[in-house]
Amino acid sequence: MEKSRASRSDEWESLINDLEARRGLVLEMGGEQRVLAQHAKGRLTARERLEMLLDAGSFCEIGAFVGSIQRGALPVAPADAFVMGHGTINGRALLVGAEDATVMGGTIGVGTLAKRLRLFDLARRTGLPLVLLLDGAGMRTRHPNDRTLFIPDDLSALAAVKGSSPIIVGVMGTCAGHGAITATFADHLVMVEGAALFGAGPPLVHALTGMDVSAHELGGVQVHSRGPRSSEATSSNLPTNAANYEGIIDFVASDDQGAIAELIEFFGSLPVREENVGDSPDGSIRLGPRELPLNRKKRSDVDIREIVPADSVTQWNVLSLIEEIADDDTLEVFSNTGSVVTARLLFFGCELVVIANQPAFLDGRLESDGAYAAAGALEFASESNTPVLLLADSPGLAVGIEAEASGVLSAAQVLLSAQRRFTRSTIHVTLRRSYGDISALMGLAPFGGQICTLALPGARLGEFPAETASEAVRNSGDSAAVLAHTEFGGAVDGAEQLLYDSVIAPNELISALRSTMRLL
Repeated sequence: MEKSRASRSDEWESLINDLEARRGLVLEMGGEQRVLAQHAKGRLTARERLEMLLDAGSFCEIGAFVGSIQRGALPVAPADAFVMGHGTINGRALLVGAEDATVMGGTIGVGTLAKRLRLFDLARRTGLPLVLLLDGAGMRTRHPNDRTLFIPDDLSALAAVKGSSPIIVGVMGTCAGHGAITATFADHLVMVEGAALFGAGPPLVHALTGMDVSAHELGGVQVHSRGPRSSEATSSNLPTNAANYEGIIDFVASDDQGAIAELIEFFGSLPVREENVGDSPDGSIRLGPRELPLNRKKRSDVDIREIVPADSVTQWNVLSLIEEIADDDTLEVFSNTGSVVTARLLFFGCELVVIANQPAFLDGRLESDGAYAAAGALEFASESNTPVLLLADSPGLAVGIEAEASGVLSAAQVLLSAQRRFTRSTIHVTLRRSYGDISALMGLAPFGGQICTLALPGARLGEFPAETASEAVRNSGDSAAVLAHTEFGGAVDGAEQLLYDSVIAPNELISALRSTMRLL
């Protein structure tokens, strides 16, 4: 018997409560004592700086859960010491990132590198201005247990942004090493009095050279300001060619507030051009606001918790969610006869092509017809230059003799190839399940061209559903329970590894998608 919509809404409660608790821990940053220490220096926290910089309520955070899960001996690092996302200043969209000195001194770990790479890649793809607020001690000393096969090359990604999107930097505190190099890419660089910018700090300089030097002497504003070097900055301790250094600072502020005011003023002076880097033949930069109506053409808003089941086994019709996403009288369904629904619609006046798993058919298992329908929708979106919204809820490919005889593997290859050819923006949302090859087939790849990847709380990932996997390998008892528990935390675990930009409550879906429209 199908559950009532009201009962579906109730089942989301514990998942949403858990999500809110996790968000609360992230917002605590490095804890009360470290926040107080930051304030005692006369400095704002990373989140306070972004709040002052951006229009109220416009900040959409990316990667908040990176560093938030305890893994062995590695300590928790909320947002991995780098708060980033997108927002607006006086209605104009931009990308932002701020080092959080209250978390591990604002140092850069592997997760931070991945976040920076994601941010810089978005800047390159969208052509939006990039504002960075630096206040960190450079690369983090890596723990022996902190192992990875891939170290993101974020500086090369930032070099690719240079010249295609404006880069605006505020040096708000001590900025060393990797982060200091970041500052040199700035088209406009603001530095706060008392801040410092250097490749290696005083302790390392002393260890390597025996020289005792203060942070101010090493990299204060007098060292990096444009114009003639002061006598202090060209002392006998420095090489003779130091006098030829032209400096990189464009504005010196007395405090954080003054620096942010200058950043806002400079941002406002940028020319307004509406073209998008990725789509315009001349590679122009889009700096103007994307005009979206405050309200959309919608007779009524439905509680999405009553549409999407919280559990992973209840079958439901994804078309009901697509209808809720669409502005009234704009939905055109291309296909709704198999395991995939494809459609075209307007969302706050923006045209989107939608490709969605259909849990009401084969429990959402992707069969040949569904894969071909999805590939056809991608080809249409490519020809019409339309962004694509992918809604994932599937336990995997169709299985069995009939599925194999129908060429499900070949159909999957056709879909993957269509994705490879598609160069327009995509948005991915995991609603409940993204098992096995579905992650790839439904475009879950945050470094593969998506402008946004989202998941609802409780979304599950893995090669197979836990029960199926346990049966296949003959697990039972405690091992099966551990597998199920790990799978249940898939959304937050995926967000901690930046597989998802964010985990959102069901009723935040419409607002999250609307905010993402500014990146198109």
